[in-house]
Amino acid sequence: MTQVTPIRDLKGYLSPKEVEKVIAATANPRDELLVRIPWRTGIRVSELIGIRVPDIDYENKAVTIKVQKMRKRDGKVVERRRVVPIDQGTLDMVRQYLEWRAVFPYRGDLLFPITRQRVDQIFWQLGRRAGIKEIGDPAVSQHRKLHPHHMRHSFAIHCIKRGMTIERLQKILGHSSPTTTSVYLQYSVADLHEDYDKVWEEDERTETKA
Repeated sequence: MTQVTPIRDLKGYLSPKEVEKVIAATANPRDELLVRIPWRTGIRVSELIGIRVPDIDYENKAVTIKVQKMRKRDGKVVERRRVVPIDQGTLDMVRQYLEWRAVFPYRGDLLFPITRQRVDQIFWQLGRRAGIKEIGDPAVSQHRKLHPHHMRHSFAIHCIKRGMTIERLQKILGHSSPTTTSVYLQYSVADLHEDYDKVWEEDERTETKA
């Protein structure tokens, strides 16, 4: 299984247009939703395949993420929960997906009865179909195929660019420390130039007219 170091590779994310290309490359409702949910919620792949149908709250537009962790001091397993907002469009896709999969023999309540390794393979294939052969910084990441964790990075960067506070993003991502989340404030030179150019566009237009 390809390992992607969280956050370290700050270039390891997709633009909204690139995400749409990946979604357009999907061949069925399941794969489309496997991309859409982490892109719209920022959840980890382990959390994605752990979602159960009852965890989805259509009325409040949210999904409850449950993660079991073992405490180091006594070895006791505890369940941690957090509620993550989700948009109406994605919820509509969930309904459509559940109708689509009703013809298959699976009758459990997992939203995606699939292994983590299989999700990785699906993303690698989608990356190739979408023309995204490599992603991220070659100086940092040894494995640069499209990986589900890239959706989490893409979500976080997109939220920061749109003005979401670190505190709120931290709660959505489930980081224990705001320091971890604040790393997303560091953009590449291209990202900085994008905002820099917007600052001076109006002045440059004025100078041209003069």
